[in-house]
Amino acid sequence: MRRLHTQFILGLTLFILPIIIFRLFWIRPGIAVLLLIWFVVVGYFLKRSFINPLRDLQRQAQKTSAEPFSFGYKEFMIFLGNRLEYLDNKLYREIEARRKVESILFSMVEGVVATDSTGRLSFINPAAERIFKLDAGSALGKFPREVWKEFELAELFHQVFVTGKPQTREMQLEHGAKRYIKLEVTPICLAEGEETQGVLAMVRDLTRLRHLETVRTEFVANVSHELRTPITSIKGFVETILDGGLENKEATKRFLTIIYQESDRLNRLISDLLDLSRIESGQIEPKRTRTFVPPLVEEVRQTLQPRITEKNLSFSVELGPSAVWADEDQVREVLVNLIDNAIKYTPAEGSIKVEEKDRGSMMEFIISDTGYGIPQESIPRIFERFYRVDKARSREMGGTGLGLSIVKHIVENLGGKVWVKSEQGKGSSFHFTLPKYKEE
Repeated sequence: MRRLHTQFILGLTLFILPIIIFRLFWIRPGIAVLLLIWFVVVGYFLKRSFINPLRDLQRQAQKTSAEPFSFGYKEFMIFLGNRLEYLDNKLYREIEARRKVESILFSMVEGVVATDSTGRLSFINPAAERIFKLDAGSALGKFPREVWKEFELAELFHQVFVTGKPQTREMQLEHGAKRYIKLEVTPICLAEGEETQGVLAMVRDLTRLRHLETVRTEFVANVSHELRTPITSIKGFVETILDGGLENKEATKRFLTIIYQESDRLNRLISDLLDLSRIESGQIEPKRTRTFVPPLVEEVRQTLQPRITEKNLSFSVELGPSAVWADEDQVREVLVNLIDNAIKYTPAEGSIKVEEKDRGSMMEFIISDTGYGIPQESIPRIFERFYRVDKARSREMGGTGLGLSIVKHIVENLGGKVWVKSEQGKGSSFHFTLPKYKEE
């Protein structure tokens, strides 16, 4: 603005200068002609540099005004100032609205991807970058085929851009970990019937949903199988008895014993399913109290002592006086499941040990045995429902396949973690942590 003022004052001075010179040298006609030429040239310069731009500005202002106007220079400048202030406020509101839209898009859980009129990616929010495992901002300005190796994905953007018709598709991404996504791709048009200016895609990650569907399907199949086995056995022996087996008392007694064992197994299975369902649904709220683990271990040992004696197992306990903040009944159930498993899968003359380690705000409890051990490929799945390392041996020992799953849910519900370390042929050690009890 200061430079414009200087130019205007300089131009006005040059314009007036001929009049002053003419007043000083008016008796010389030759100089008067030169001064007249000077006046014309400088006047043209002022008109071109200042008056013409003002006229152009007035015409532009007239186009943006709803009504025609006619006023002087001062009124025009006031009008122009007001108009510029209005446009500045409007621009500010537009920028704020755009920022709000961008903040919404950036905070969305679903991925948003947009391309411009050239087909290059012009926008991709953090959710989409997480879904596609992209570095922040690395995909902007690139064509879809340069970003994604999956031909079907890049081709989908191209088809919608060319045809102008929205498409929805579910697909599997093989790059890295296997993921399932759903894309809803629509063309971007400024008005109906106009050419496509780009493509907008909504991306949803269906990986967890697909995993849950798989788990549900497997759970139903496993439950059906586990229930069918004892029911089939019970039905078969009952039919045998009804077909004349009552005449042989020895056989009848043996059949009834098997029926009792199968019905007991069926009862344990249903009980474990109900317990697991209540824990997962949050129906069982832990009643946290100051809980000492050594007495609970002793209770469990006494309950299982006949089986320990039968296999001649050594059972050692190395626990301190520290208390944990947990539900006593639930901790007892965890200990029953883990110690019972240790007894089941430890051969005769083996040993079982229960010990603890101080982990700051947590106490870590370890139940180790010298049993058969767990193959390394089975360790990641050992806490899944109905997963068994050796199905035949597990059923023979009366396992339902739900004990470790119940342990995992109880421990995590109490604020701890559970994991296993094992070496096949040398034994296993199950670890779980619980929060320490702290005085108020």
